Amino acid sequence: MELSKILISSGYVGELGITWKIPTQDDLEQAIVGAMEIEDKTRDEIVAILESGKSVRWCQSPNYYYDHSYGKIGTRRTAQPVEMVMCNCGHRIEKNMVMSASAGTSCPDCYDRMSD
Repeated sequence: MELSKILISSGYVGELGITWKIPTQDDLEQAIVGAMEIEDKTRDEIVAILESGKSVRWCQSPNYYYDHSYGKIGTRRTAQPVEMVMCNCGHRIEKNMVMSASAGTSCPDCYDRMSD
């Protein structure tokens, strides 16, 4: 597992939500040992879960008594490529932004002009 692809949280919910950070090798080893205890799985099973893109609990949050949340180990999400298409109005836009007008497909800016 590459450390740059792993994220870890303590489970603490602050003003801006849960904070995730890239762990050091020691932090990751400690977290895997904690995950083995909480999840009742072997080290290989924990690593397999992480490599599949899922997250695992590794510790109780500092405010567990109040919020009942857990610290987690997870992997970074990778950005999906954006698919661009050419509309009948002549503009190239993201596929999810295409609108269907009476004169064909259009971008949001040309929709009124292309609709009857």
